[in-house]
Amino acid sequence: MSRVMAVIATLAALAAMPVANPANAADKIVLQLHGPAQFEFAGYYAALWQGFYRDSGLTVEIRPGDIKPGEIKPGETKPGAAGGQNPVDPVREVTEGRAQFATGTAELVVRTAQGLPLLLLAPIFQESGAAVYYRADADFASPGALAKAKLGRLPASDILDIEIATALKAEGVDPGKLRLVSLSPGRIAAALADRTVDAAIGSAWEVPFLAREKGIALKSFNPADYRVEFYGDTLFTLRRLAKAEPQTVRSFRAASLKGWDYALQHPDEIAQRLVAELPHPAGIADAAGFARYQGEVARRLARYPDVALGHSNPDRWDRIEASLVGVGALLRTADTDDFIYDPDAEARSRTDLRAFLILGATLAGGLAVTLWLWLLWLRRRRQPVPAAVAVAARDAVAGGAATGRLAKVLVDTKLAQSANMGFQQRHDPGLVE
Repeated sequence: MSRVMAVIATLAALAAMPVANPANAADKIVLQLHGPAQFEFAGYYAALWQGFYRDSGLTVEIRPGDIKPGEIKPGETKPGAAGGQNPVDPVREVTEGRAQFATGTAELVVRTAQGLPLLLLAPIFQESGAAVYYRADADFASPGALAKAKLGRLPASDILDIEIATALKAEGVDPGKLRLVSLSPGRIAAALADRTVDAAIGSAWEVPFLAREKGIALKSFNPADYRVEFYGDTLFTLRRLAKAEPQTVRSFRAASLKGWDYALQHPDEIAQRLVAELPHPAGIADAAGFARYQGEVARRLARYPDVALGHSNPDRWDRIEASLVGVGALLRTADTDDFIYDPDAEARSRTDLRAFLILGATLAGGLAVTLWLWLLWLRRRRQPVPAAVAVAARDAVAGGAATGRLAKVLVDTKLAQSANMGFQQRHDPGLVE
């Protein structure tokens, strides 16, 4: 009986053990940003500077999206207009293997629906920061009011332009009837200042600050007031990396979110270090003031600390896809189960396996107890234990693989004994109790 109980205890111990899922981290991990080295990406730099990546066993290089490695020195300013088109495409950097992780906007949904195997790990910002800006002395406070405005529009592939298109669609405004003026992203504040346009879609990360530098008072409305709120900057990787190296992906995501938590709790410290150690964003005269301004924007768009960093709602992604389909930005949708990372999936898998082991241990224990009770019953009746039962019982105690064979032998033996007992009772009534 002690050996039977030892087997039961062993199975129970296995059920309580965590299931290991080892992964080999890359020698060097590259994180490709989709914008310049500014507070919009402060959490990743905080994770690097505070050693969160190192503590996770990761060696990480962060590459800004507006410059190529070695193109400009820290503390210098990149020539060109602020918010201009980036020379680096983060999606391409990841898919072609030059980076393992990257950041992007809701445009990632479009690229995924086009067939790219992207995996969205964590939206850092619960709001995209898109807004329609207009001068404070005007009144264009809704999509319908834009019918009377000269509306600045960005290139059709720009996610900001897609955002305004979805708001117009939601309010039944025909873009074909609007007075549209083509703009580059870096020209929005200037175009509002010189009245080239009356209103324009732009980003909270820079437009209000640049307008303030020019002495222009602006008002704005949020396109999300008229349809689903788009997520902002999102960390992503490839599905095959998550499958091949799940621990690397988990560790990088966790360290990045820890970095963001630190950056949002210590914005002044991180802002000062960004200005001192990294290239300044283009077109910004007051780099320190710009970093402090973006620190406030980051906290607001992340809805920190009210919403957990990296929180992602699959239903919301579905509504974002539907909104994009409505304006023709998507021809078909992708399954959110395929491209939205589930950080709790492994924990659920471990729980399911543990439950299976517990169930197996319970069944094996029950069978072992049944065997023991039956052996006692045989001894009380002074009947010999069948040889087949003894062998199967010994095998079952030695290892769980023979449990099925033991059950079959027990059933066969019991049937045979029942038949024999019936025969004896028919010929010797004295045997009937």
